[in-house]
Amino acid sequence: MWNSSRKRLRRLEASWQQPAARSHHFPWVARYYNAVQHEPAYHRLPDQTWEDLNGELLFELLDATVSPVGQQCLYHRLRSPLADEAALQEFDAAANLLAQQPVARGQALLALDQLTADEAYYLVDLISGQPLPTLPGARFAPLLALGLLATLVGGFWLPVLWLGTLALALTNAVFHFRQRARIERIVRPLQQLGRLHRAGRQLHRAGLPLGPLQPLAVPLARLGAIMRRVAFFQVEDNLLVLELPKMLLLLDQLMYAHCRVAVQRQAPAIRAVFEAVGYVDCALAVASFRQRYTTCVPQFGSAAEGIQLQAGYHPLVPGCVPNDLTLAGPGVLLTGSNMAGKTTFMRTLGVNALLAQTIATCPATAYRAPFCRVLTSLTLADSLPTGKSYYLVEAETMRQLLLACDAAPGSYLLLLDELFKGTNTQERIAANKAVLEYLQPRGWIMAATHDGELGALLQSCYVEYHFCETVTAEDWYFDYRLKAGPLTTRNAIRLLARLHYPAQVVAAAQALSATLAARAQPGSAQPATPEELRSMAHSPA
Repeated sequence: MWNSSRKRLRRLEASWQQPAARSHHFPWVARYYNAVQHEPAYHRLPDQTWEDLNGELLFELLDATVSPVGQQCLYHRLRSPLADEAALQEFDAAANLLAQQPVARGQALLALDQLTADEAYYLVDLISGQPLPTLPGARFAPLLALGLLATLVGGFWLPVLWLGTLALALTNAVFHFRQRARIERIVRPLQQLGRLHRAGRQLHRAGLPLGPLQPLAVPLARLGAIMRRVAFFQVEDNLLVLELPKMLLLLDQLMYAHCRVAVQRQAPAIRAVFEAVGYVDCALAVASFRQRYTTCVPQFGSAAEGIQLQAGYHPLVPGCVPNDLTLAGPGVLLTGSNMAGKTTFMRTLGVNALLAQTIATCPATAYRAPFCRVLTSLTLADSLPTGKSYYLVEAETMRQLLLACDAAPGSYLLLLDELFKGTNTQERIAANKAVLEYLQPRGWIMAATHDGELGALLQSCYVEYHFCETVTAEDWYFDYRLKAGPLTTRNAIRLLARLHYPAQVVAAAQALSATLAARAQPGSAQPATPEELRSMAHSPA
């Protein structure tokens, strides 16, 4: 027995230190989050922001959990940022304890290892307090079972009653087999309840100094009181010894009806054990993440201090170049060519803000910020099913962000990538200027754009930063370093030459670009009309 535990522990430790990639069925993983997201919370990360921040990939990177319960709690945690510094400090202490104390970590791993079956994903069905599904015709099951027993016993005095026994046996068998698949499906959470109870009891008895484990004595006692009833569904009947009495006496139907009421009454106790077990599993996963990546514990300050990020990087980008930023007072206008690093850096800032307020861990050397809700508009697309154009999707998304900032000014971090690019240049610049100017006093704003004109239009309330690349005759490369000030170089056409576009195309583009740039200089004439543009485009290079 001891050797078996040691082998399990070695396997679990190896998996914790370097978790193997595994496939995730997110509809299952998200079941706990979906079940409780209607409850009051500081913030729930919208689907758009979750997608923009590559939430599912981020979850997979962090997922060193042992149990499905831990997976569900980790997913819920990542999508439910907190504004509670004490709770985040407590979670940080839990992750530190499990990282630094191998004995405590081993106890936690062994306790959680018994809760690894896929059926554990369905435990969340028992925590809401809502009644479990009823079985069709369940009210007749007691009568059918009693009728069979009565005719069976009565037949010893009046043998003709055994005909009724045969009829009822046939009826009960049909009733049993018609409902067998449905019963197997709806008792899945009940089959795992005993394992949840044992995992919670072992964690509680281990005496780990983790906050959620301290008040578990009462919930565990209440949960233990219904274990004898639930144990019926946990018996493995490999030899089919119980199949005949189950079929004739409808034991599955009768026991399910009995357990259904008891489980509903004990839903708060089940939830307390579920969340405590999931909390420990989440802390283990975060402790593993901290061992594998360079991280820091976030500090939370006042709104006046703004957001301060030092050597922040994106953990999903191999070899990501770290960058620093202070976002306070003025917003940030980010310029640079495609692939230079603008969107990755905005995601880096968003991921740091999200992880700071969910797992008290930032991929950076230092992070200090006020509590804030992260909202993004980075990867929008048109919608064929609803017939919405790209611009309409953009406009509706921005309207929601404006409403959110109006409802709770000063509490949002907005990350916006190339707003209104679904429309023409003139109206795009005008709409960008109006929206960004409106948002700046209502939150912390970082907006990326290719429109250099916005820097001058918004210089009173935004500061400019940029990323740039270097293009030579032989190669091009990006240093991915954030630099202060507006972008002063243009390399897009030189990049076309580097990609071996026809020389005529490159020359014509360079000539027209130079003419347009000259017209855009201060003191120059009005911008070219479409007719003038066509004329310049067809003139000799």
